[in-house]
Formats: sequence, structure tokens, C-alpha cells
Amino acid sequence: MGVLKKIIIVCIIGIITYFLVLNIFTGLRVQGYSYLFRATKPYDLVLKHALIIDGSGENEPFRGDIAITDGYIAAVGYINAKESQIFDAGGLSVIPCPVKIKKNDEVVEHLLRTSFPRYPAENIFLREPPYEGLSLAQAARTAGLSAAEMSKSLITGAGADSKVFLVAVKGKEGDESNEELLALLTGYKAKALGEKNSGFIRAGYKADFYIYKTADFTREELNLLLAKGAVPTPVHRIEGGKFIQ
Repeated sequence: MGVLKKIIIVCIIGIITYFLVLNIFTGLRVQGYSYLFRATKPYDLVLKHALIIDGSGENEPFRGDIAITDGYIAAVGYINAKESQIFDAGGLSVIPCPVKIKKNDEVVEHLLRTSFPRYPAENIFLREPPYEGLSLAQAARTAGLSAAEMSKSLITGAGADSKVFLVAVKGKEGDESNEELLALLTGYKAKALGEKNSGFIRAGYKADFYIYKTADFTREELNLLLAKGAVPTPVHRIEGGKFIQ
């Protein structure tokens, strides 16, 4: 093969590779991820080498860095952390903090005794211990009961005026992946409550995270936990971009 042909082939391969890489990075930026991101000044904190489950219900866990500035996520991806405070999150998983239900215009109070099956078990949220904050569906899984059995049990033990919260949390029907179950606790719930900057790990959102040891849970163990409306006990917790005790 002549030298000219070799040069042409190398150029063609280079052009194809460039556009493939550009397309991937552009797609990630559209979704809120900024690979090969360079800042004009140091970040307040950069989490390096984390396994990230972003709360979207769409993306599989991925390895990356999270840059934080002024309590918000500045970038997600491969971060040039020069001169920034760095926390090595190798071996750790980072998830959004579970979103708590607070009374607002998106939340409706309803009597427990007439809530199910009138409304989906996934949209009925309990207010009394030991299931406070869980949906009826999550509480039923925790107790090893059907939603109907759980509803009957709760009604029997509650007062006639006991109430629940109704929140239209929308997930993908039939999808019980870890990513989907986590989104029901974070991103989907934040959307349903009208919280625009919570529940996701992506640029522009609040830097509120749970950090746990990846090796402590198999995918199956994590799935069982999330299905019950629980998350792994964190070894570190970040709120407003800062570690808290």
C-alpha cells in the first residue's frame, strides 16, 4: 500500500473517531453531564472516581466525578480538579438524597380508609410510624403483604380520621430496576412535588448526596432495599455541598 493511501486511511479514521467522540460528549452535555470539563476557577469540592446513580431512572450507574460550587453541582463527568478540594470516592457509590414529602400545592391530604384502591398504592404516602414517608406499595413490600392487605391492616390500627398524602409520582410501569426504584425516591418524587433543583445528580441541581460503600451491596440486595423505599446507610452525607456529621 502506498504512503498516500495510508495517510488517507489514517485521516478518515481520525475524522470518524472525532465525530463519534464529539457526538457522545455532546449527548452527555445535553443530559447535564460535562465530560472533560475545565473550570475557570477552583471548585469548592470535587468527588473523584465515584460510581454515580443519578436519580433519573434512565441512566445506568456510571463512573465519574462531581464538582460542587456554592452548594450546587457545577459539573458531572471527568473533572479537571486542579487546585480544588478533592475527595476520593473510589469504591463508593453516590446517590441523590431521598426527597421528603412536604405539604405544598402538589400534595393532597386524603383519608386513609378511602384512599385505596381508589388511588394507586404508589401514590399514597403514609404519615404515621413505622411507615412514615413510604408509599403504600413500599410499606406493603416491607411487611410482606399485598397492597390490599396492607391497607386493611393500617385502617384497622388507625383512627377513623387518619390521613395520608396523595402525590402523583410517575414511574415506568413494570420497571423494577435499581435505577427506576431509586428514581421513585429521588428524581421522580422531586418532579411530582415541583422541586426543580432536587433529586438528580446533574449540573445545576442541589449538591445533596448519600455516599455508601459499593461493595456492601450486590445489585440484588440493593434492589430489595430500594423496593421497600429505603436506601443504603451512608458512610458520608453531603448537604448543600458540604459534608455533615
